[in-house]
Amino acid sequence: MQGFPVQLGLQEMLYDPKTVLDEQNWYNQRHGTPDELTSRVVYMLGDYGKNYPISMMTFSDIMGKSSQRSVELADVQYEYPIMGRDTKASVISSDCTSAGSVNTANAGIGFGKFKLRFADNWLKRRYLITSGLGTQAVIEGDPVQIGTGEYEYTCQLAQGSEVSFCPDIDLTGGSAWIALFAPVPESQSRSTESTMVAPGKVKNQMTHIRKGMSWAGNSGNKIMKMTIKTDKGETSRWMDLFMYQFEKNWLNECEHLYWYSRYNRQSNGTIELKDAMTGKGIATGAGLLEQIGNYSTYTRLSFDGMQKKIGNALFGQSDTANMSITLHTGTGGFRELQRMLKEAGIQLLGSLGGGSAPSDLFINGSSLGYDLKFGGYFDGFYHVDGYTIKIKKNPIFDMGQIAMAQIAGKVVHPESGLPLESYRMVFIDDSTYDGQPNLQHVTLKGRSYQEGIVTGMTPTPIGLAKLTGVSNSSGIQVLSSDVDESSYHRLKVGGVQLLRSNKCFHMENVAGL
Repeated sequence: MQGFPVQLGLQEMLYDPKTVLDEQNWYNQRHGTPDELTSRVVYMLGDYGKNYPISMMTFSDIMGKSSQRSVELADVQYEYPIMGRDTKASVISSDCTSAGSVNTANAGIGFGKFKLRFADNWLKRRYLITSGLGTQAVIEGDPVQIGTGEYEYTCQLAQGSEVSFCPDIDLTGGSAWIALFAPVPESQSRSTESTMVAPGKVKNQMTHIRKGMSWAGNSGNKIMKMTIKTDKGETSRWMDLFMYQFEKNWLNECEHLYWYSRYNRQSNGTIELKDAMTGKGIATGAGLLEQIGNYSTYTRLSFDGMQKKIGNALFGQSDTANMSITLHTGTGGFRELQRMLKEAGIQLLGSLGGGSAPSDLFINGSSLGYDLKFGGYFDGFYHVDGYTIKIKKNPIFDMGQIAMAQIAGKVVHPESGLPLESYRMVFIDDSTYDGQPNLQHVTLKGRSYQEGIVTGMTPTPIGLAKLTGVSNSSGIQVLSSDVDESSYHRLKVGGVQLLRSNKCFHMENVAGL
């Protein structure tokens, strides 16, 4: 089943492949002979020109003006230091049981010494270490390297009795141990060693994007028989319709850059994607989806399953109370969330003795019951670990380029017919930490946004007159070309960056795949 079917058999859209606005575009409008119900353009999919949440969040308007989330850098490549955990577990590298011939049976019995072989030398002498199952031992001295990437430690059980021993499960390859503290005698103790974790680095780069438009003759001054509504009011100018679509498409392209772009610089610093005309490399930076490493798939959500997925992805965060998480999803994901939350609510009330959800949660209207309305939806939910999650329906997952390609290719949900992209769920932490927004718009200093016009003999539309350059005292415009054609050009350098991408989470629906 294909999503979003259009049932209007007489509907006709004019997709004009011409790149220059001229008199032929004008004649191709074909407004004419039939009588018209209304002259106002009807937007069948709604006027959703401002529904680009990341663009609106990261800069103030479509021209790329900065906001509190914008930061200017001197180079298109950038990096920043990050700190993860300052401790880690060490993993047994090879079998240390009697079968592995490293220890005898019942290793450590009678408080005897036994061996542990790890894949690193992170653990230090005199430290009390514990396995994941709770076995505790003290490291006797420095490790001995016995091979490439393998270190042998001599240990002694820290607690128990003479019959206590280290179980084989803690001695097998893949089991993990971690240091707790370094106990020492009451007097004449010797110092221990410390470990240190240096900050790592996150790398990304900005993307250059361009867009242009051209018009010829007097097309810029043509008046249409229809009226369109723009952000600046209503107009009947043919050029205004052209510019309005240009602006919406520009904003749409920026939003797709922020979500779907992928990093393409090789480890040696080169870029293999080349411009066919100049031979220069074309750099693309990592968008939001590529930056988020916490990833999972689903077919049908359950509240317990959702809680588990989010909890596992964001486990170990110390400042959950200060986190502001927005869940971006499409219509399909929104429906799935509403079903899941309503079922969870009914189940919870039943477990508390309520039997079912109170009627006033989903039914409203007069007491007489003549104007009753049934329904309701959730705009967020709490996670058991302390997160507050806001639900935001994002049009890019419904009507963006990926969704449109899925509809055309019938990559749709088997039950709803909606594109699978509509079920995408992205949990973005848009909090502020240490005075810095977690989600930032990154741009190149001096080249964040540029626009200009190449003027020919054709009249310049009123809205672009400010870009025409210098005119002489007689009012004659200084031309850049003698061709009866002009063009407008726009360039932007930038991208978005999640400073703490580990505080974000991403799920895709795989039903029917």
